[in-house]
Amino acid sequence: MNTERTTVPDSRDGTTTRTALVVVDMQNDFCDPSGVFARAGLRVDALDTLTAHINTLIAAARAAGQPVIWVRMEWADDAAVGLLAQRSPFLRTEGLREGTWGAAVVPGLDQLPDDTVVVKARFSAFHRTALADVLERLGVGTVVVAGVRTDFCIESTVRDAFFRDLHAIVPEEAVAGYFEELHHNSLRLMGTVFAEVVPLEEAAGAFAPAAVEAGQRCR
Repeated sequence: MNTERTTVPDSRDGTTTRTALVVVDMQNDFCDPSGVFARAGLRVDALDTLTAHINTLIAAARAAGQPVIWVRMEWADDAAVGLLAQRSPFLRTEGLREGTWGAAVVPGLDQLPDDTVVVKARFSAFHRTALADVLERLGVGTVVVAGVRTDFCIESTVRDAFFRDLHAIVPEEAVAGYFEELHHNSLRLMGTVFAEVVPLEEAAGAFAPAAVEAGQRCR
């Protein structure tokens, strides 16, 4: 899939000192009680709380002048779902289709019209998208990854960030899954080598210029 709205300031000067917030799959079909996943028995608990925590990160990023990037999973037609349609049959003919309510970002999140939006067709936000190039052009060396689902799209994105030598931070309270055990297992796994799994307040502090500079010196 192509990246949407990726006309971003080019700060590529050989340094990667910025920290970006990457919000993954906070869409109606993934999160809303009326979405296709909830109707299949896969529900995000405490959606309002999750939204508030992500807004805390958005506010921190904006206050520090750091980028906010929105990632949506979306398919143009039934064929684009691929193998996932066999593994999750409820997605064969509906869910996350381009231009539908289900593909839209859930209400209440502080998304601005000029924020960068990346559209993906598979779990990782890097797979066949322009996200890596966008981050390079913005001079980003650290990504704070928030959203859903912890053990699928969040973990896949974090692993791919690590493979690209990007420092990843996962805020414990700003990611969610459908099964508590898998959610916590994924946090534990990501915290081995792939990412820093930290409390929300610590993740919000990572956007401050002093924190970004300190993190760059440590790498």
